[in-house]
Parts: sequence; C-alpha cells; structure tokens
Amino acid sequence: MDELLADDSLDDIFVVADIDAFPLTYAAYEWIVGEAEKGAIVGLAQTTNEKRPDKIFAAPMFLAFRRDVFKALGAPTMHPYDKGDVAQILTDLAPQHGVDVVLKYPTFALRPRWALADRGVYGTGTFYGDNEFFHLYASRMRNTADLFCAVAEGAVTGTHDYDAYLKIIEDKPDLKTGRSLSQILRKLRGRMSAT
Repeated sequence: MDELLADDSLDDIFVVADIDAFPLTYAAYEWIVGEAEKGAIVGLAQTTNEKRPDKIFAAPMFLAFRRDVFKALGAPTMHPYDKGDVAQILTDLAPQHGVDVVLKYPTFALRPRWALADRGVYGTGTFYGDNEFFHLYASRMRNTADLFCAVAEGAVTGTHDYDAYLKIIEDKPDLKTGRSLSQILRKLRGRMSAT
C-alpha cells in the first residue's frame, strides 16, 4: 500500500478494498468515495483486539481517503505498528490534523467472533450499515468460499437470502474449534436432553 500511496500519478482518491470485502450496492461505493472527496478518512469499523480493543478505527477492508489528506497526516506508513493494525495510524492521526473519520458500523455478523469495543460485534460474514458493505473476515479459509459467492450473487441480483447464508455458515467449521455450528448445536442439544 505504501508504494501505491507514493505514486502521485494515480487518482486523487485512494480506495482500499480487501480481497474478501465489497460494497453490496453501487450507492454504497459512491457514498464512501463521496465522503472521502469531502476530506474524511472513511471506512468500515474494526478494532485491533490484541492491541487496543477499545479503539475503533477505519479499517482497510474497505477504506477511502484523498491523497492530499494522507499527505497532510504526514504520509505515514500503512504497516501495523505498536499501537495499531494496518492503516490504523490514519484514524489515530486524524484528530490532531482536524480530519474527520467517518465509520460504517456492523449491523450483524453471521458468526460473531470479536467485540467491537462497546459498539457490538463482528466476525465471519459481517454486514455493515444498512446492508451496504460485506466483509467475510475468513478468506484464507477454503470452506468460506461458498458464503462469499452467495453474498456476491445477492449483491449482483439485489436479493439477499439470509436463510441460505445461515445454512452455509452453520455447516462450516469454526476457525478456533474446527467444529461447525451444526456440530456444536447437536452436542449442546445432547447435553440438554441428558439433564
């Protein structure tokens, strides 16, 4: 990212899109670019739970800002640092330079995994805003490709099948336990019926 930001021949608006995150409508994309054009750092809300779980920032899964705003912040490296994750430095520096930070917060996650400070949760299959953005948060896991494809199809057709999304995620193993939600629920039901 640092190399691209140093290239002044590129557009004035810089948009970062993670491989497993995308706007669900064109209007959402236009909104994020429009907010960046006004001079804000704008993105999807996240925390770095292992470093500063109480500090919400505009994360680079879908992030936009003007190149001149980036330079006004001192053109910082976008690498993780001792107090934050990738690109978190922008949110950290913005108040000192009078730059607004505009965030879209999660609405829900199909498999909640992490606290978003005191604002809710996010996790595998998180929807942001009024169904405006989606972040899979598990693109390295082969078994989440079905969910990614289903949500992408919903974005293209304009119709989301949340029951189908839940069925897909229920049958995918959890990253930590290796068990699917269906397996966990069966085990819990077994324990409950035994009592």
